[in-house]
Amino acid sequence: MSVVNSITAADAREHCEHERAVLVDARPQVMRHQGSLPGAVVVDPADVRERFTPTPSGTFPVVRNPDTEIAVVSVSSQAPVIAEEIAELGYTNVRYVDGGYRALRSHFSQ
Repeated sequence: MSVVNSITAADAREHCEHERAVLVDARPQVMRHQGSLPGAVVVDPADVRERFTPTPSGTFPVVRNPDTEIAVVSVSSQAPVIAEEIAELGYTNVRYVDGGYRALRSHFSQ
């Protein structure tokens, strides 16, 4: 089991804006009514394993380079678990956004 760390909302925004990270919105559909996050890849939590599992040829389907930084946003209690699940599939630089959607959304509206 790998260990994923958190990333601040401010750092996640900066990394995404400078294309150093991919933002993954893994909030359940019922939570996404709060709004969207610019440029985020939307993945339902139930579909994370299916969407991120490498293909039989060994390529990574959602984020093509397994070393790309991935910043996961979800329900606070689920974010570390979802980030861990993605990391276990072979992605090496996975983090979860501390403070979740609300913290990150406040940085996108600045």
